[in-house]
Amino acid sequence: MKITRRRALTSVVALTIALSGCSSGPPSPGEPQSAAETIPHDAETGQTLDEARASIEAISGIAVTEFTGGGRPNVKGNTGYTVALTIEPGYVVDYGDLLVDFVVWSVWSVGEGHMPNTQIEIRTSTGDGDPYFDLSASGAGAGWTDGPVRESAQHNTLVVPLSEDSPEGALNLKRLAREGDWPGAVPDALPDDVTRTASHDG
Repeated sequence: MKITRRRALTSVVALTIALSGCSSGPPSPGEPQSAAETIPHDAETGQTLDEARASIEAISGIAVTEFTGGGRPNVKGNTGYTVALTIEPGYVVDYGDLLVDFVVWSVWSVGEGHMPNTQIEIRTSTGDGDPYFDLSASGAGAGWTDGPVRESAQHNTLVVPLSEDSPEGALNLKRLAREGDWPGAVPDALPDDVTRTASHDG
């Protein structure tokens, strides 16, 4: 019985040593990194999530109901952003392409967290209903999408691709890269006439 216990103890020690030698650590120089490790994150430049959200909320008649992103990539190495806006009652958007453009560049200028490498999803809701804010046409007008323009509705979703694996996403990344590396420069504030109160209709 004593011999059996000694052998069992010896086997446990040997197994523990073997497992500790196989534990995962940081990759050695020259070893390939995981997809998540290759995505830029936590830059020393750029603005924070809160700052980007505040800059969009500063637009008259625009309420930001969601601004999320920059999180750790999933198992496939993908990460993106979601920005949800409400066009407040009594307001209309006259220059939707400028609004969409501002949202995209604001997200791209966030240096907090991870760089988006899949998409920026923009959702809008028109508080008063008809006339609806035409998000699909605005995204196409800003040049971020080239797909068919969908019929506008009170609630809309626009996906701006940022994946190198899609032709549209690759073009968008090239457009962003022309202004420099991620995170991009903080965009200038939009002019006041991008939105207006409905009472100003002629």
